[in-house]
Amino acid sequence: MKTAPNVWAIAAPMLEKALAYQKEHSIEDVADAIDRGDAQLWCGDKSVLVTEMLKYPRRKVCRIWLASGERDELVYRMLPDVEAWAAEKGCAAVEVVGRKGWLRLLDGYTQPATVLSKEIG
Repeated sequence: MKTAPNVWAIAAPMLEKALAYQKEHSIEDVADAIDRGDAQLWCGDKSVLVTEMLKYPRRKVCRIWLASGERDELVYRMLPDVEAWAAEKGCAAVEVVGRKGWLRLLDGYTQPATVLSKEIG
């Protein structure tokens, strides 16, 4: 793993909690995506999330596809950093893949399907 071992030792258990709600990825799949540069690992003091860039035919978006940890840190400290970084990278929106409960917490996000989305560019 290219991610610093001490960082991964803290992040992996939190990510495994998020992975328990889906069947598409294992912790090894997440580590591989981060190592390849296909995904980005974001670590807070008590939280972790994983993003990926998606290029649709007409625009690019940043998708948050795993998040775990302290809700306030994720929403109020980490999410603004992700949104700013995504805008710098030329993304038109940030998408959040997650449980429906996130909808009531994320200001400005809508639920066009089962994915929450916020226009940023």
